[in-house]
Amino acid sequence: MKAQGKDFVVAKLEGQWWYDMEKYGLPTAAETPLQVPRSEWEYRSLIRIPDFVGEEDVEQAKLAIMQKKQNPLAQSVEFFEIPAGAFVQMLHLGPFANEPESLKQMEEFIRNNGLQRNGHHQEIYLSDFRKTPAAKLRTILREPVA
Repeated sequence: MKAQGKDFVVAKLEGQWWYDMEKYGLPTAAETPLQVPRSEWEYRSLIRIPDFVGEEDVEQAKLAIMQKKQNPLAQSVEFFEIPAGAFVQMLHLGPFANEPESLKQMEEFIRNNGLQRNGHHQEIYLSDFRKTPAAKLRTILREPVA
């Protein structure tokens, strides 16, 4: 996009998380990290892109990367849209292991406001966890609701 004069700042890494509900049932969001082994979680890593970047642009970028860098992982990149909707979100401060505490607060808010979870849990990583001490990590936790 830069070559087309449409440069943009790459957004923060995001992730969607889910698990096999038939196998593990429906624990609350706060209980899930404690009851479902991380090895059983499914996930999707996401990077938000501007509206002017389309599916064809992503496919062209994949081809360019595969030709230039010979990186087979580029094959797994895909254009993915998250449908618009309502979310309950909270800024979690601290290590990932403490997220159940924040998720419990979010669940109370969801319940007290007559809402229901409606989709995959999502996280936006504001800190680079490779460089930031765990106690200083900042992560936006999001639960889609209806």
